[in-house]
Amino acid sequence: MRIALTGALMMGIWFTTYIEGAEVRELVARLKDKDSDIRRAAAKELAEVGPEAKPAVPDLIRALGDKDLFVRRYSAEALGNVGPEAKAAIPALSAALNDPKKEVAEAAIDALGKFGPESLAALTSALKDANKDPAVRRKAAIALGKIGLRARSAVPAMTDILNGKVKAAKKGKGNDDDIRLEVASALGSVAKSDDTAAIKALETLSEAKRRSPLKTAAGDALRKINGMEPAKKKKKE
Repeated sequence: MRIALTGALMMGIWFTTYIEGAEVRELVARLKDKDSDIRRAAAKELAEVGPEAKPAVPDLIRALGDKDLFVRRYSAEALGNVGPEAKAAIPALSAALNDPKKEVAEAAIDALGKFGPESLAALTSALKDANKDPAVRRKAAIALGKIGLRARSAVPAMTDILNGKVKAAKKGKGNDDDIRLEVASALGSVAKSDDTAAIKALETLSEAKRRSPLKTAAGDALRKINGMEPAKKKKKE
């Protein structure tokens, strides 16, 4: 009886895998259709498939160069949802950060953030590139924070940003302090107590006379690095 149940279970798993594989193959075929609406829908559905869309990775990488904005965007999202198994897409996603459409660049940085340390170089490069859209740079900082201590090689670049050595090149598109805020928060997870330059930069910000979100973020980061709980916000009376 147990053998029969095991056999049925294995058969069920095989059948489910087969069906999922057939679905992915069908979506890949549609991703190459001449009609942009069909390609767009296929890319979006592949983004919803998740890790099971791994067989589509080569085609999704090619789709990052599609002439349709949404095909590029959804393809980037799909690659991110596949996760680290799609690390072959890192060079193409890094190139997509220069896409003229902000939606594509943001989808690409979100995808890179899901690959962990494999995308560390790309995330660091995006963060310190003053020509990148501020939203992309902020997302890069957040992603580095999620990677944590494994992103420690990015600490020097993050410190330069805190010290104002890297400024946004695009006037009227975001504020340097917005990026520094995310960097300060991320350093709480990325830096260690012997990263002296980063610690000094955080201390300078935390000791500012004027209260600001950046001052608070720097103070919280320092407490986190030192193994202390971030300060709790006071309730309004």
